[in-house]
Amino acid sequence: MRVDHHAYRRATRVAGFGLMVQIAIGLVLLLFGILFPDTVFRFAAYYVFGGVLVWLSLVVIFYQHTQERLEALEEDELAAARAGTGSVFEDTRGAGQVAAHRLKLMHAWLMPAVSLLVSAYLAVGAFGMFRSLGRFNDPGLDGRGLLLTDEMGWAVAICLFFAAICFIFARFVAGMAKLPAWRNLRGGAAFGVGNALVLLGAGVGLTFRFFEQDRVTVWVAYAIPVFMLLLVVEIVIHFVLNMYRPRIPGEVPRPAFDSRVLSLLAAPESIVRSLNEAVNYQFGFDITSSWGYQLMVRSFGWLLALGAVVLVLLNTMVVIEPHQQAVKLKGGRIVGEVHPSGIMWKLPWPFETAAVYDVGRIRTLPLTAQRIEDPDVQVWSASIKTDTVLQPFLVGGGAVEADSDTFTPAGPGGDASGVELYSLVDAEMSLRYRIKPDGLLDYLNFASDQRRRRQRLSLRQMALKALALRTITQHLSELKLDEVIATGRRELIDSLRARIQESYDDMHAGTEVVALDVLMLRPSGDVAKFWDDYATAKAQRLGEVAEAEQEVPVSLAFYVGDPDQVPPILAAIDEWKRLTEQLGADDPAVIEQRLAVEQMFLRSGGSLAQTLDAAQAELWIKLMQARAEVFRHRGQLDAYLASPLLYKQREIMAVLSQMLPNRRKFVLVGVDPRRVNVSVKLQETPSMFNFGDAISSDGESSQ
Repeated sequence: MRVDHHAYRRATRVAGFGLMVQIAIGLVLLLFGILFPDTVFRFAAYYVFGGVLVWLSLVVIFYQHTQERLEALEEDELAAARAGTGSVFEDTRGAGQVAAHRLKLMHAWLMPAVSLLVSAYLAVGAFGMFRSLGRFNDPGLDGRGLLLTDEMGWAVAICLFFAAICFIFARFVAGMAKLPAWRNLRGGAAFGVGNALVLLGAGVGLTFRFFEQDRVTVWVAYAIPVFMLLLVVEIVIHFVLNMYRPRIPGEVPRPAFDSRVLSLLAAPESIVRSLNEAVNYQFGFDITSSWGYQLMVRSFGWLLALGAVVLVLLNTMVVIEPHQQAVKLKGGRIVGEVHPSGIMWKLPWPFETAAVYDVGRIRTLPLTAQRIEDPDVQVWSASIKTDTVLQPFLVGGGAVEADSDTFTPAGPGGDASGVELYSLVDAEMSLRYRIKPDGLLDYLNFASDQRRRRQRLSLRQMALKALALRTITQHLSELKLDEVIATGRRELIDSLRARIQESYDDMHAGTEVVALDVLMLRPSGDVAKFWDDYATAKAQRLGEVAEAEQEVPVSLAFYVGDPDQVPPILAAIDEWKRLTEQLGADDPAVIEQRLAVEQMFLRSGGSLAQTLDAAQAELWIKLMQARAEVFRHRGQLDAYLASPLLYKQREIMAVLSQMLPNRRKFVLVGVDPRRVNVSVKLQETPSMFNFGDAISSDGESSQ
């Protein structure tokens, strides 16, 4: 074919038609996705609009090729007209090739820039789609999910119709791209095949929706951004390689957005040719021309049909092992009864599917946080590391009744006067369970196996865990701390397993609890390190109680004398206290009872009896002294009444005689003081050690 401006003009028209087709398909998909809300259609429309940049760049580049050819034709005509004539402009040929220079710049800058722009567009769209899908699957966003249109018939028709148009047009453009002048059309053909693949995937997802298999549509929604990211990676790789690829004069550069993989799909005969060449290369001779290979190629369709029939027949048969049970599903609903081991027949997929479950396998469900390292010796005071935050359990710590002297513990549920106490315990528990032999339907109807994003457990496992934790929490709150971690630990595990099984049976979970593994059970947090001190103090208290009990007979023998007299003496004392509270301490009955208690003490012969005897003896001594004082007073009273003045003088003299002998006396003569001039010098010899008193403040001896 002659490469002139007519060839490039035709390529420009084809690229322009491809641009209009791309815009039309994108608008239809976008409007349908908005008017009849559908996420997959919106994703597909975003991808299709990315091809607008590709076709637009092809229109520009081929138009510039047309201008370059016209410019070259004009230069050839001018050169022919100047042939044989001398001119000063003879050496200026090529100086006016503006279109050629502009074309060179477009291949050097425009096409790589478009490639990077397309890759950035696809990358941004892919990450935006992943964020949208993440929000759709997030249960915290008001339950919003993937948008699925109700117009499934029109949606399937649009997808398949546009997929066929894109593939046919891509095949046509790929055929044109075989010629060197139109080689850049391969980029548009590749993007057209990409359109067909995206629309075909959307159509397949919509087709499965007729069988109530919406999950396939979700997979298609995730596949579109993944496909876009793969294209981005390929474009970036080719962009880097183009910078280091050597330039051949006269060769048209291949833009980076021209996908090599999609170009192969646009021209499948090249794939067959490549496979034939690869087979010939591996065998070392032209095996593809042999009669056996040609026979296989001619019968390939029949072989595919036979294989498809065999696959369909095999799909109708499901082999169930002895430890398994299965159910048939039609549109996600269970059809029929549970099938035991053997062969189960069903309709081929997608009309019916089979769900096989291993009812004999024991599954493990962690109920609490699990320790990362399992020590050889478990010490309560040692710190532990768990995979998640360790949540303690609440256990009953009893009640405390306060009186004037002591605090008496009482059990949970005590009277209203007690102060309720609770304790916290850390536990590592895991549940081992399996499906009941006759409970597969209940197991499937209880909850689904769907696993939310960023969740390690399925919905069924989360429900089983919640029921088990509720039962464990309720039961532990009814027990004391000692019953949980010490005395009743073995009975506790059996009781918890039975209660969990009962709760599962009430909810028709179809689950049999095999065992409840309690790998750790200790006081919570930092309190555990003080538990040893508590145990030591408790042992010391028991020792002191034992020592006190040993001293009881000795103390009774010392204080009471006869131990057999202790019960009646205590009973008599209680009776005396009761009478005192009722009648008062001065009542004759109370006094009589007190005397009776004293007589019992006296008869017992202990130290208390000696104390009572000493008290009585002291009582009589004080009584006799008091009586003597009374009689002495009476005698002095008679003397006073006989002569009061004489009695007073005698008593004064008696006092003076008792007090004056040990006092200093100074005698003054009874004369007129005016006639007497007494000069007395009083001086006392100081002690030999009392130097301070001997010297006065002015340095003279004190007188």
